[in-house]
Amino acid sequence: MAEKLKFVTKAMERITGLACINLPVRNVKASAEWYVKNLGVILLREPTQFDQGANAMIQLGENGPSVLMHEELEPTPFHFMRNGKPAPIFELRTDDADAFYKQLLEKGENVTNRFDNVPCGKYFHVSDPDGNVITIVE
Repeated sequence: MAEKLKFVTKAMERITGLACINLPVRNVKASAEWYVKNLGVILLREPTQFDQGANAMIQLGENGPSVLMHEELEPTPFHFMRNGKPAPIFELRTDDADAFYKQLLEKGENVTNRFDNVPCGKYFHVSDPDGNVITIVE
């Protein structure tokens, strides 16, 4: 069996991780500031203007993937519709959903109710400046 697994390992290329998430935003400077200020992400590259448009790069957590924010003229939602409501494409993890939820509420951010849902755990949704819905889960 080990020999067969070894063969598969040598014969097949595979995904080794998530390199980058491309996130369309209307105002790259405002979005980068919001993600740093409210979600505590790491700013890897300041908002910068290039020939093809402005972008900035953030990192989700200390070892998380990078997010490349692209400034787009047209609003481009980064969610899908489920039962007539925006549903998030991805979820971000936190150590303490209750404290994070309270912190965002105190800042006046657009958050949903906080939920306890087995097996998902404690979570809530927050909307970024472009209306993208993000799930924060413990």
